[in-house]
Amino acid sequence: MEMTLKIEDLATGYRSGKNAGVVLQQGICTTLKTGQMVCVLGPNGAGKSTLLKTLAGFLQPLSGEVYFDGKPLKMLDLKKLSRLVSVVLTDRFSDLYLTAFDVVRMGRFPHASFFGRMKAGDLSLINQTMDKLGVGSLKEKLFYNLSDGERQKVLIARALVQDTPFLFLDEPVAFIDSPGRIEIMEILSGLAHRQGKAILMTTHDMETGLRYADVLWLMHRGKPLLDGIPEDMVLQGKVGEYFQRPGLHFDVEKGRFRANSKSLQGPETVFVKNGGHESIWLANALERKGFTVVQTDGPPGQGVFVEYKNESFRLYRDAKPVGEVQGIAGVLGKLKS
Repeated sequence: MEMTLKIEDLATGYRSGKNAGVVLQQGICTTLKTGQMVCVLGPNGAGKSTLLKTLAGFLQPLSGEVYFDGKPLKMLDLKKLSRLVSVVLTDRFSDLYLTAFDVVRMGRFPHASFFGRMKAGDLSLINQTMDKLGVGSLKEKLFYNLSDGERQKVLIARALVQDTPFLFLDEPVAFIDSPGRIEIMEILSGLAHRQGKAILMTTHDMETGLRYADVLWLMHRGKPLLDGIPEDMVLQGKVGEYFQRPGLHFDVEKGRFRANSKSLQGPETVFVKNGGHESIWLANALERKGFTVVQTDGPPGQGVFVEYKNESFRLYRDAKPVGEVQGIAGVLGKLKS
């Protein structure tokens, strides 16, 4: 059954003593539905974590309303809320002696008896979930001694055994290497699309958000929250607008930011033959060195052209062959000379 988180005219921030408070975002109106993965993107200071903590009930809204399947957040007590939302934050555990199993077991407390006792089914669920996330072998290891990627998986396991329709995560792939980042995002994507959970996560990683999100929530201090699918946000120029900085521009074709200035090699254009992954990585290296790259099917009448053929790179100038090298470093060397 589909469930919806509805946000109406929400203002988030923090209160400072007797003052009215510092507003980070206001006028937020959007929804999150089960079966969706939503990534909250925005520069530092935009209020991403504050929004997530407000929706989870950890912070009070400055104004506005939040509804979980029609029920006002302010009317939900801790027990009811803990059965709706599980949260993974960046906060560290202060207890140095908790094992990975201890941490995951915390997720079942909302379902435990009055005295905190767990049934055989609870323990079975914990073990199955840890095994599914690949951390079953870490049960007896101290959480404090785990790697960042292992800790993140353990925390996700804790959230999963809480068995809630909504899962909120604050920077779940920060400080994790690239393979680990992809592994965690694949897990979260599966939770949304195969298990029907509503995933809401903040991230600074533009590439992750554009690749995995069903919907982006774009945030910027002093600008309204925008929501939409990643592709529309890119094509409408919203991603570039909300992340723009002096000296940078958002490359719509590549889906990433680039420096405006060229390298000292000048603005020479290099034509690269359309092809496999060798051509893609050649274009990447050329652009990094400041060249303008144009993909083409054959050598133009004028200019430098490079193609990968028979396990080597062949260079042409004005449609005439000028050299052949084995690697991309060799291509860069030829163009520099």
